[in-house]
Amino acid sequence: MRLSDKLALEYLKFRNQCEFDLRCIEALLRYFKSEFIFTKEQLSDVSKEIASFDAGRFLQLSNKTPKFKLTLCDDNDNFPFVNIFSDRIENNLSATFKAGEQRNKAIEHFKVLFQEAKFIFIYDNYLKFNKLQDLVKKCQINCDIFLEENQYNKLNEKSVLKKISRNIKIDTNCQLEFENTHDRYIIIDNKIEIILTSGIDHFFSRKKDFTYMVREI
Repeated sequence: MRLSDKLALEYLKFRNQCEFDLRCIEALLRYFKSEFIFTKEQLSDVSKEIASFDAGRFLQLSNKTPKFKLTLCDDNDNFPFVNIFSDRIENNLSATFKAGEQRNKAIEHFKVLFQEAKFIFIYDNYLKFNKLQDLVKKCQINCDIFLEENQYNKLNEKSVLKKISRNIKIDTNCQLEFENTHDRYIIIDNKIEIILTSGIDHFFSRKKDFTYMVREI
């Protein structure tokens, strides 16, 4: 990705062990994928600021086309700019499993995320009883589990949810927040959000592909 002139200067100060803006660098490094791309003008400007700066180390990058077509900055929210302090475009943990691929690593990841949770909220309109049972058992969920009211009632015909866990409850506060929502969500302690693009059903089945993303709320 490219950087704005200001971020290019701060990043190269950081790389050259000069005094830099810590808050800026911490936010910038959240977007780090591979080496950032600099313009020749930026490298020239930095050479004037940092006496020991060797622009030649970065010149080969100046002709590269940014893979993600974005420019990181700290003062512009309009495309193609991404504001490192407040933007919808984020750099989050994600994993994709193609049809036929086993999902053991994802299951282990979920298990650890749930390990110390006080409560989780699950939103998946297509969730089936047996898949919720698999999630609780295989991911060893021992905390309170909240479901949206309609979903809870649909899954709890004849009071069967207690066979999975006695900690499954109705959350009456979520209905407006998740209205018209297509993706499926698992919220952990209102701090971590897991987004499942194809639902919990495909988490345990290899018949279809499955992608999930983990982000801080």
